[in-house]
Amino acid sequence: MAFHPNSVVNSVPENAIKQIHHLDFGDIIFLDKTIVTELNEGIIYGWEKGSEVIALAEKYFGKDFYVNYMSNRINDYSVVAQDWIKFFEENRKLRSFCIVTHNNIGTTNIAIERLFYKEGKIMHFTDLKLALEYTGNLPV
Repeated sequence: MAFHPNSVVNSVPENAIKQIHHLDFGDIIFLDKTIVTELNEGIIYGWEKGSEVIALAEKYFGKDFYVNYMSNRINDYSVVAQDWIKFFEENRKLRSFCIVTHNNIGTTNIAIERLFYKEGKIMHFTDLKLALEYTGNLPV
């Protein structure tokens, strides 16, 4: 299967990729310390789809997973930002939350998401490799 040129799959060593899940709304990639989402153009990413990612994470990392979450926004799509509240109502926490954008539209959406993400800082990157270094998935 061919991946987008800006995919994390093309940026890490092959042995760094632990699992790849091709869902109807995008690809979910598990690295040692990080869940990476690369979602499809035009989707609406809300709690229903997010719950599928959480279920996959529980199977791989365990019920009380505590990992980095990276949204590699290689496509434009909508996020239901207020659905983060449901994530935290389940007493879930993330080690870090990183968003990698490749255009100005993605950057604008981060401001809205920051209003609903209360557990810490959303780290914004325009360079995927820097985000991977930050999450400990690439050597500095």
